[in-house]
Order: sequence, then structure tokens, then C-alpha cells
Amino acid sequence: MLDGLHDRLHKRVLMLFSLVLACTCAGLVIWDPQSLADKIGGFNVANAPALIWATCTGMIHGIGFKPRFWLWQIVFFPPLAWLVMVVMLISAFV
Repeated sequence: MLDGLHDRLHKRVLMLFSLVLACTCAGLVIWDPQSLADKIGGFNVANAPALIWATCTGMIHGIGFKPRFWLWQIVFFPPLAWLVMVVMLISAFV
């Protein structure tokens, strides 16, 4: 079941979306981490690991890698990462 879902997510448009979101989040952290932290409420135990996980998941999906083992397919599920990255980016720019 997960293989079919991941196969449907491996479209170039969705992979490009993942890569753009991940590069944007990583770029904001690298460019000015203090400003980003101030805008998203600080890097704490909840949002810092979520941002790292979402950025890594976006990069993994964006370059076209598909995990084979079912557990990693759940851990690196792109739509959840999209949600986290979009929320963080909205918080950073609004």
C-alpha cells in the first residue's frame, strides 16, 4: 500500500515542490537563523526537530529517492513534510 502511495508522489512537479520548499527552509536557516527563530517563535524542542526533519524529507523526496523499507516510507512521508515547511515559511514571511 505504501509503495503505491509513494509511487504516486514521485511526479516531477511534486518532487520539484519538495526541493524548492526544502531549499528555501535550509536557506533561511543558513542565511539568518536568529531572524528566522524570532519569526517562528524560537527554535525549541518542538519546531527545531520538525524543521530539520521536514527539510531532510523534502530533500530526500526532491532528489528522487524512494525509501524501500516500509518504516522509512512512513518516516519520510512528503505530504507531512510539506505541511511543516509551509507552516514554517508562512510564519517566517507573514
